[in-house]
Amino acid sequence: MKANIVSVVNTKIDVIADKVDKNEERRGEITLEIGKLKEAMKVYKTQFSIVANGNGWDPVTKARQLAASLRAEAADALRTVPEEEQLNFEALTEALELSFGEKCLKDFSRLQLKSRQQRQSETLQDLATDVERLSHLAFADCPADVRDNLALQYFIDGVKDPEIQKALRLAELKDLKSALVYGLKYEAAQQASRRDRHLVRGAEITNSDPGMADTLKEIRDILLSLNVEYNRNAQKTKVTCWRCGAEGHVQRNCQAPKINELGTHLEPKHGEN
Repeated sequence: MKANIVSVVNTKIDVIADKVDKNEERRGEITLEIGKLKEAMKVYKTQFSIVANGNGWDPVTKARQLAASLRAEAADALRTVPEEEQLNFEALTEALELSFGEKCLKDFSRLQLKSRQQRQSETLQDLATDVERLSHLAFADCPADVRDNLALQYFIDGVKDPEIQKALRLAELKDLKSALVYGLKYEAAQQASRRDRHLVRGAEITNSDPGMADTLKEIRDILLSLNVEYNRNAQKTKVTCWRCGAEGHVQRNCQAPKINELGTHLEPKHGEN
């Protein structure tokens, strides 16, 4: 069984390596997307300022143009602005900054990280990718090694399987990538071991081996016949008394008088039957 488990695990090593490499490629894409998201508000504000200055807009006109240019969730942010402040350009930009600014993004990402748990059908790779994305958003100003260590801890905390999580905590892991590789290997070995135990428990003789089935049937018939013969003989056996030779009772229960060596009867002692 041990050799079988090792074989199954080894066959999955290449697959795991490919998945980790793909996850590493996605890491670069995530960093780029995060950078775009962080810069989006700054870029929009800069572009709007250039257009407003070029057209000579006053604060009221800028507020109207800004409100007219917003779409979807950005437009919904205007609902937080009091009616008397809706033509106040500074009030509008503060509302946008509160909803989509860098500080809001960091705080929201940290809250998500603290409550991030592996979902029912979510793989370890998907969990690691999302934890890394949130870590870049939440700790963008932290040094890379600090951010990597935080991502590692949040990833371990989010793993659903208690056995895998315990193994990750006991292992000496340096970053999220090494934790993902270790977790995938442990998961593969765990699945192989469970499958082998299930096969052993569920093993049974089927009709695929007719010779074995016939042999078992013959053995069962022999045992059955022996049992019947034993019961028949037990019914025929009768108890015989060694004192009087009569059937139906044993010597200690015999009521006949004892006979000595001379052939004369002995009187039973007091209390003796």
